Amino acid sequence: MGSTNNEVEDILKRLHISDSKIEELKTKPQVLRNIERINQSTANFTKMHYALACTAPKNADLARISGLIDRGLIQHDNMLRGVYKAMEKNLSDDEVVEFIRRNDYPREAIQKALDEKKGKAKKDILKEIKTEMPYADFKIVMEMVNGMGEPGSVPNIDGDSADASTGAIKDWLDEGEIARLHRPGENPQVSEEIRQAHLERTKGKVVTRFPPEPNGNLHIGHAKAINLNFEYAEKFGGYTYLRYDDTNPRNECEEHFESILEDIRWLGYEPYAITSSSDYFDKMVDYSFDLIRNEKAYVCHCTLDDIRNRRKQFQNERDSGNCDATILSPYRNRSVKENLAEFQKMLDGKYGEGEAVFRFKMNLESRNPLMLDLVGSRIINLSHPRKGRNFYVYPSYEFALCVSDSLEDVTHSFCSREFYTRQEPYHWLLKNLGLYEPVQWEFARLNLSNTVLSKRKLTELVKRGMSWDDPRFYTIKGMRRRGFTPTAINSFVRSVGITFSESIIDVKILENFVRDDLNKIAKRVFCVREPLKLIINNLPKKNVELPVQTGNEHKETVTVEVSKTVYIDSADFSEEPSDGFLRLTKTSPVGLINLGTVRFVEKTSDAIVVQLVDEKPSKHIHWVPNLSHKVELRLYRPLFNSFNPEEKGYLEDINFESLEIVDGYCDSRILGSKNLDKIQFVRFGYFCCDKDSRDDHLVFNLTLPLKSSI
Repeated sequence: MGSTNNEVEDILKRLHISDSKIEELKTKPQVLRNIERINQSTANFTKMHYALACTAPKNADLARISGLIDRGLIQHDNMLRGVYKAMEKNLSDDEVVEFIRRNDYPREAIQKALDEKKGKAKKDILKEIKTEMPYADFKIVMEMVNGMGEPGSVPNIDGDSADASTGAIKDWLDEGEIARLHRPGENPQVSEEIRQAHLERTKGKVVTRFPPEPNGNLHIGHAKAINLNFEYAEKFGGYTYLRYDDTNPRNECEEHFESILEDIRWLGYEPYAITSSSDYFDKMVDYSFDLIRNEKAYVCHCTLDDIRNRRKQFQNERDSGNCDATILSPYRNRSVKENLAEFQKMLDGKYGEGEAVFRFKMNLESRNPLMLDLVGSRIINLSHPRKGRNFYVYPSYEFALCVSDSLEDVTHSFCSREFYTRQEPYHWLLKNLGLYEPVQWEFARLNLSNTVLSKRKLTELVKRGMSWDDPRFYTIKGMRRRGFTPTAINSFVRSVGITFSESIIDVKILENFVRDDLNKIAKRVFCVREPLKLIINNLPKKNVELPVQTGNEHKETVTVEVSKTVYIDSADFSEEPSDGFLRLTKTSPVGLINLGTVRFVEKTSDAIVVQLVDEKPSKHIHWVPNLSHKVELRLYRPLFNSFNPEEKGYLEDINFESLEIVDGYCDSRILGSKNLDKIQFVRFGYFCCDKDSRDDHLVFNLTLPLKSSI
């Protein structure tokens, strides 16, 4: 930094910004310029001014916003974001001040709003508060919401939530092993001092984290992990971090960072804080030097293939009684001085990729293959996609996970079952660093029939031309685009429960949850796929009221003008019906929903002539008054033919007829449909308006057929 930048550095140090963060900011010239400009407009540069410098949109009026901070009008990040939006409308100073006063809420107002919502689930309360008070201080909101009890519950003598009607807790987190997990502070530590310091920092609350790698989209399996982490913390009045496991810049991109957060929020959850493993990279470097000094780590120049082969050789030799540790690496017994120098060379970029790795010097008596001197860091000569800095030395997943968990005071580190063998190195490392040790707890992954969820396999399908939000994928975005609801997804993953044994869950179970939810919320519309003209010879021109939704609570209707000509689906008429055909035939009448019963009169060259009759039909069918509202229908079937596509190889099991595109003709209730609107085409299925829609060309994805049509 130059002389001006030295002033900036002094400002940041006064705010207690860490040295590593200051180094990161040096790579962000726009933020540095913002700090300089804001500093010129204020006599007291605060953390709120720092937030402005880091988040201000391009061309924002920094001096004007800084003045609002100086006057005490902007006191938290959420209001800062609100002011950015308000200023996009070119409001005057008085109008901006009025916007702030109208949208900032004291604790009393937030508490009053929360009191009015008592009896609802916390996540539903949060959603409503975000809508009603979008620029309230969300930290205060979270604090107050976490202090509320769940609906229908009373505290028992242990401080847990108990069902008021039965006196027993009844939810998915109260069954099996998870119901018997430790309370914060009960997990043993290297010293009582570490345990007490941890409890002081967390105030004894449950702390969890959801740590996805930003190299792909989240899927239904992640929805289970999200529910577990957020719901478990909420159950005990705690909180959950979203932490990006960004240890491999080769596979990561900004799109996935943003997509992950969007998916979590769509499912109805809000992280307590958003962090990244990379936030702690500098700490991990310091810890690496400590491990070397304590002779618990070394720099190795073996290739990865050589390391793998040497591990196999060591295991074979050890079984024969030869425990020579140098079989694992000829560099294992280097001096501390040499290792310190070699590790510094790695950090300085003196080695290329594959020329040196940092390894832990572990307990070789263990039979766990991950204890055979695990690689802790490796060289990746790429810039970090978010930090804008080439670290050269990037920690391994195992190193980053345990250190990040510890530094964030995670009390319950939930992992899927395949990570079971990582427990031993996880605790070995934290013990040797003298850090707080969270408890790891494994659960079975969610495996769904007729699909694949592996990120590697989904990535291969994306490379072959599909998109991450393809409605045939069970990614969060794919399910969302197809029309699945967060309520249904969350209910499904909770119904599966938390177990250690793995199985494949039939996708039909998920579909039942989706149908149940859509039945409550979907708008009703008539849609004819293969129109057949029906002339009702005794029908006067009239208006018909069609309900927008069913049920007594839904009173909204749409008026449709009907003349003698209407259209039905050609499949609803048969001249030579089979047994059990209950729709229109030459001899059997049929009911037209909300219009009346008709009976066959004659067939002409282009129509079926019928007449209204006063009879009770065996069946009612849908119809449309005209063919004015044509839409595109995308009919989806499973992407794979088999219950378990893995058995024969998933690429060999692809159903190449999993998408059919046809036309449909709807009544006027379809007008105004927007992306993600949920529709039930009566007697056909549930559909979702697609993002490809235009005002003059609506597109609908088949979410699921109705149960009666399966």
